[in-house]
Amino acid sequence: MAQIELAELHRYTIDALGIETNYYEVGRPIVDPVETNGLRQAQALPPEKQTVLLLHGMTSSGDAYRELMVALADDYHLIAPDIPGFGFTESTTPFTMDHLVEWVAAFIDALELSPCYLVGHSFGGVLATHFTLAYPEDVVRLVLIAPALLSGQKIPDVIVKAGISLGLIDLGTTISQSRMVVAYQVKSGFFQPEQQPDTVWPRRIRDYENARASAHVVKAIGLESPVDFSQLVHPVCLIWGEEDPVVPVADGEALVDLLANAELHRLPECGHVPVQEKTAVVVETIGLFFDSG
Repeated sequence: MAQIELAELHRYTIDALGIETNYYEVGRPIVDPVETNGLRQAQALPPEKQTVLLLHGMTSSGDAYRELMVALADDYHLIAPDIPGFGFTESTTPFTMDHLVEWVAAFIDALELSPCYLVGHSFGGVLATHFTLAYPEDVVRLVLIAPALLSGQKIPDVIVKAGISLGLIDLGTTISQSRMVVAYQVKSGFFQPEQQPDTVWPRRIRDYENARASAHVVKAIGLESPVDFSQLVHPVCLIWGEEDPVVPVADGEALVDLLANAELHRLPECGHVPVQEKTAVVVETIGLFFDSG
């Protein structure tokens, strides 16, 4: 399926917790990257626009939100960083949830984004949840797209469902040397990959090949203590593909019962990548959820 590709998002870098962090930004005037050598300085946010911070999943990058950011740019100020060890952001140690939470806090402080709406997909949903619990005053509302919050004890099964070899994890990577295997892995989370535009796959392959920290993600989630969901009182919007082959929609049904203020949106004929599989529905759902607050 051929389709005109969405324009490449502008990339910027900023220091966050001593980590050179790459991020994408739309929704407000931006500094010319030539004049600033690609570095951004915080600017005053127009009062009519709310800031939305987007955290991507494993084997991905901030670019995974390109469709969503383009669709919402007229109404919101959106920023999608590459998590350390992914995309164009430096790797970091120790690769633990606590350390990544502090990186998110430093990133928000560096760009003066607080308070913001927070969106997290899969592993990014886990990180978004831990950040919200640690810094509740920095988050207004929380959107979790198929978060792997209940998968800590099932990580091996989750990884296999994502098409990743456990042998690669043991070697400290998830990146196969076989182009055929890579092509399979980048499509494995989609319900109907043949329905995606051809322009999606080069982006997904680039993200996959730049995902140096995926093996660390697996270990970080597997070692993480269970979340005390009773402490999460923010409004939460859960978005889940009914055909998710990686994190089952049953996890979403369980989370609704565990969270004090959550709503679940099930998307039929959709897998683990709703932002790209059901862009229009996700855009509408997020917009209504933000506007309701």
